[in-house]
Amino acid sequence: MNGKNPHHQRHDNQESFIREITQKIKSAQKLSDILTPKEFAPTGGWADKIASELKNSKPKLNTSQLRKIFTEIKSICDNKEKVLHDKTDLYLLYPKLAYAKGRELMPENFYNLIIACLDKLKDDKADEKDFKNFGDFMTAIVAYNKQYEPKNQ
Repeated sequence: MNGKNPHHQRHDNQESFIREITQKIKSAQKLSDILTPKEFAPTGGWADKIASELKNSKPKLNTSQLRKIFTEIKSICDNKEKVLHDKTDLYLLYPKLAYAKGRELMPENFYNLIIACLDKLKDDKADEKDFKNFGDFMTAIVAYNKQYEPKNQ
């Protein structure tokens, strides 16, 4: 008997979903190999589960912070042709994310997820499909996040 409460253990497993996806992304050859709409877009898919996990995260990722990150990422993904040749905008996102994490505006597991994706995008193997899928993935997380947002009283 390990003395662990099975309910507590289940909670830990749910909380590690973002870490699990982060590991899958890190071990993939290319971002678009692992980050597919079939995996992240459906109800109950990765984006939905990530948004659900973020609602209980510490520190809390509020909607305005998520949208701020999303706007930066979407801009990079929408300008993928430019970014494929000049990755400056991609590299400049790293310190902005570190700042948000350092100010406790973003949970560490979500920070690690975004960094894992950016690391794949800066790789020489990255192509337009990688950028498109990452942009769509972030769009799905923002969309699902809306349903988990607390309603104003």
